[in-house]
Parts: sequence; structure tokens; C-alpha cells
Amino acid sequence: MNRIEIFHVQERIGTVVDGFWGPKSIAACQNHLKNMMPVPHPFPAEGSSGFLDFFGPHGEKDGYTPPSKRIKLPFTIYYDQTPVTSLLVHEKCADSLQRVFQKLATIYPNDGSREAAGILVYNGVYNPRKKRGSATSWSMHAWMNAIDINAGKNGNKTSWPVNAKMPIEVMECFAQEGWLAAGAFWGRDAMHFQATGPV
Repeated sequence: MNRIEIFHVQERIGTVVDGFWGPKSIAACQNHLKNMMPVPHPFPAEGSSGFLDFFGPHGEKDGYTPPSKRIKLPFTIYYDQTPVTSLLVHEKCADSLQRVFQKLATIYPNDGSREAAGILVYNGVYNPRKKRGSATSWSMHAWMNAIDINAGKNGNKTSWPVNAKMPIEVMECFAQEGWLAAGAFWGRDAMHFQATGPV
């Protein structure tokens, strides 16, 4: 993001508007999103004692697949050039993701605004794999409870909001349904949203 865009984020989260993204802005952003989340929170935190009780085991390549539900999207998104009109998501968070996309459709009412926000670029939900760089920890994608959006401009090692482009308004739509925005909570990987509670 450029300096003016960072000003906008700082205004929206209620912190000092100086264009500098440091510890105060990070804390304000996380608090802003946490305050939008439902109470009680609908999903357990990643790694918590209740996580496996809630979501069950992760998927395995050519093996077990988590229980899923197909949701119909209110607008078409694209995986590469392939149109995507529905998504297969873990049954425990499918209705929630449906509502996220309905909120996005309201905030971004046409393809021009959706393209500008980057939400037409879809990069996947289910992928039964370990976390990048980990030999033991499984990605949330292995549970089918995470989605990646606009990875080209919000990559895994790209800092948010200084370099990544994910709008705060998109993060708010996810937060209102209890989903964590990686860009806000980890400072990078802003393409990634997961249905887990904050730690």
C-alpha cells in the first residue's frame, strides 16, 4: 500500500494517522478486528485443546477428507482463468464463509470494485499439506477451513500493509464472521483467512 492507503487503514482502525505502521498500529488493527468478531467466538483457536474436537482430523492426500459443504457464491471468482461459482468448505464453517461472501458482495457491488479490491482472484481452500517450512505442523487448508485470495499481491512473505494490498474492509468482512486475517495478525500472508479464534 502507499502512504495514503496506510493513512486510510489507520483512520479506520482508530489509531494515530502518521503513515508509519509500527507496534501501535498493529495492536490497534488487531483490536479493531477482534472487536468485530462474534461473542462467543464460533471457532476454536488453532492448536487449542478443542480444535480437533471441533474440526476433526485433517485431510490426507489420497485419503481422508474432512466433512464438507458446498456453498454458492454471490459473484464469480477466478482460479487462474477458470470461473469459480461455488466452493467446497469444511461443514463447520461453510455457512460462515457464505455470509462473508455475501458481505463482500454488498461492500463491493460490481466487478469493477471487486477487481480493484482483489477479491475476484481465488487461490484455493482445500490442500492437505503441511505448513510451508514445517515438517510437523499442518496447514489450516488441510482442514478445509482456510481460503487464499489474491496471492499475487498478498504473498506469504509480503508484509501487510506496507507492501501487500489486501483492503482492511475485506478483513473486516471475515472478522465479522470470526475468521482471522493473516495479514493483520501475522503481519504477512495477507491472502490467507482461516476460521479459527484469536490466540
